[in-house]
Amino acid sequence: MKSVAELNNLHPGADIYVIGTGTSFRVFPKDFFEGKITIGLNLAWQLLPVTYGLTTRPELNIPEFIDQKAPNEIVWVTKYHKLITEEQREHGKKHFYFFRSDGQANTQPPGEPSDSGKVLDWVRKSTEDYLYLWSSVSQTAANLAANMGARNVILVGCDNGALVGNHHAQNQHTMWKGVNPDHRYRQYYDGLVEVRQALRSRGVNLLSMTPFVHLLEPTLDFRSLCKELNCPEWINNSDISKEVDEIYSLREKFGHFIQQKQKSARSKLKSYLSRVSS
Repeated sequence: MKSVAELNNLHPGADIYVIGTGTSFRVFPKDFFEGKITIGLNLAWQLLPVTYGLTTRPELNIPEFIDQKAPNEIVWVTKYHKLITEEQREHGKKHFYFFRSDGQANTQPPGEPSDSGKVLDWVRKSTEDYLYLWSSVSQTAANLAANMGARNVILVGCDNGALVGNHHAQNQHTMWKGVNPDHRYRQYYDGLVEVRQALRSRGVNLLSMTPFVHLLEPTLDFRSLCKELNCPEWINNSDISKEVDEIYSLREKFGHFIQQKQKSARSKLKSYLSRVSS
């Protein structure tokens, strides 16, 4: 099993682009990234070829787990315990790099992002296989890019807000878990702000790039670009929070049942061997 720490200092002094799937990326010129180092978040690989892929939900975002094929070879970074099946775990051990975020006890209520990985010391200095993780994987990607040696970490498509009611650049699921999206977007922003400050202490810049030429009214320029590029202004995004929660609930129940059966079988085998040996 490969640790994410093996990727440290691979790109000293580089500009590394963190590619999100926010709505602004629908009208961003993709050829801009040719020859550049990119970390694609979740399903960003569907929008352009990326160098690295980062997700905490491999079962929803890694192409070989959703019966899709990436346009290029991607170096994936994820969390080992998020792999669901034995087949996924065996595949992951061979091909993925893994990170951890279990740095402290979670203090957040159900439905809110865990703060067990909200550890800024990991951002200030690379720490074994730990990466900052709180409300958005974009924060984790910034930490990863800095550990890889980036001088500048540039966010693209990490909008931290909706545009014309769109949450993504494409038809992609959302997971709001029953809260107002603006509440979650604020958490994305707050996490990036504290990560930005921590990165500055190690001489790394965190900034964002958009295709817009009007900061006061990005919606206006988004609509303008949609017309110029013949892109749809609206693409539906379905919230799958309930379905995913149900799947994980079943997984936990059946996992517990299987563990109990395995424990019982081991106990019976041990008892049998004890009788035979005596």
